[in-house]
Amino acid sequence: MKNIENYIRFCNKFHSYKIPKLRFKELDERYRGLYRILYNISEGDINKASFIIFISCFFISISSSLLFTSFNVLIIILYSIIFSLIFSYKFNSVLYKDIFKNESLLNSILYVIKIDFSLIQKTTEENSDKCLNFIELIKEYNIPILAYFKTIFKRIHEGKSPEKELIEFKTPSMDFDNYIKTLLINKFDSYDFDNFTEISLESQFKIYLRQMQSKISILFFIGLFFPIGLCFLILFQLINVLFLIFFIPFFLISLNLLFRKFIRTQSYLIGIINDFSGLERKKFKEFILLLRSFASNLKSNVSPEIAFLKSYNQNKNLITVLRKPLKDQISYLLNFSYSFSEIIKILKSELKSWRYTIILDAINKYVEKNAYYSSDKILEILATIYKHQKLERKLEIMMKGEKFKIFFFIFLLPVITGAISGFFPFFTFIIKNLDLVGNVVNIFFRNPHNLYSIGIIVLVLVSTISISSNYFLKIINYDRKFLIILSSNIIFLLTFLTSSINIANFI
Repeated sequence: MKNIENYIRFCNKFHSYKIPKLRFKELDERYRGLYRILYNISEGDINKASFIIFISCFFISISSSLLFTSFNVLIIILYSIIFSLIFSYKFNSVLYKDIFKNESLLNSILYVIKIDFSLIQKTTEENSDKCLNFIELIKEYNIPILAYFKTIFKRIHEGKSPEKELIEFKTPSMDFDNYIKTLLINKFDSYDFDNFTEISLESQFKIYLRQMQSKISILFFIGLFFPIGLCFLILFQLINVLFLIFFIPFFLISLNLLFRKFIRTQSYLIGIINDFSGLERKKFKEFILLLRSFASNLKSNVSPEIAFLKSYNQNKNLITVLRKPLKDQISYLLNFSYSFSEIIKILKSELKSWRYTIILDAINKYVEKNAYYSSDKILEILATIYKHQKLERKLEIMMKGEKFKIFFFIFLLPVITGAISGFFPFFTFIIKNLDLVGNVVNIFFRNPHNLYSIGIIVLVLVSTISISSNYFLKIINYDRKFLIILSSNIIFLLTFLTSSINIANFI
């Protein structure tokens, strides 16, 4: 939050200055309104600050390039413009991304809020103020709009109308706003809540699935052609050897940004595990199994503590990953050391994930309101999770389909780069012995590579190959990365040595 405040303070400094504006996104009226309401800043001030960032990056890039490289001036200007545009775009999108993140978080918990409020509608008296009940309910959730609902609650105590406060209120989530409007139209009475209605998060995930193959192709292109392009820059001595070392962090950061943007986009659907590791999947599967059994036992009209104990005993042979944290909680229940609410609190800290926290918080609230009816509400959460898991399986199948292509590229890359880099020690000698114009040779190939520079070049190429291989393997979440990356590097070194020896014998 402090970073956002500093960002806003920086952008506001240019409010009174007449400077050009650099606009990257055509914001609709809703987003402009959110900028004003949530951050107290205008879109124009952000665009002015983006222009300043662009100019600063452009001059820094040109200055450093002229000092450390021997590229053509036009090439330097071209990639300086590209670099500056990327950096200023990232700067320009800070608030947009913050709103998007808060929107996703709100949408992820909206399932639970709908189910929770439907339980309140079912269990409260007819003459109760359900609008006020809804506002009090939102205050119990740790969500991005919590502070605004506390302000609304304070205004209500000062005599304001709850309904009027909600009508004028805007959140980052269109789905959340539409849900509030629906409640206001229905006067907060019960209405049919279709748990399988598709919301924006699910639509976004389906779009993400359709775009996946194109995004993987872009990552392949960058991961393959950056090391190969680097070989040609070295071969024609267009770059200082020492400056090559700076390409390692640049390449690492670039691939990491592409990977996070294209492949591992954070999913806030509560039923989708972003980490595709088998251990995390198994843990979530065991958690769902326990919840299903717990919901069934609550139907027997027993206390939550007894239902929890029975659920664990019924499934303890199937629970392995969660056995240790659950066993500790069971012992607390048997010794009457903690209540069910306290057990849930400890379990949240043990599982350490926003997904488990949302679900466990919701279950705790349901049980406190009405243990018997909470059984149906837990089953509604599970139905939502199952729907999300169907989408996740489609993604998993798509990733597995890329496995052959990934391994092919991982072992093709070191062969190509090794074969090209084998020319490095002898390229200047070969060129000088050809019938070319002497001035051309003297200008471009006057510095033959020595052992020291060859060592730096090999280190840089090994690093870039390792980085590419690592991110290729992360696409399919391959566990034994070290062995594959080591094999890829050995292939590169063998190819490099073979190419160098053959060229030396030929000369």
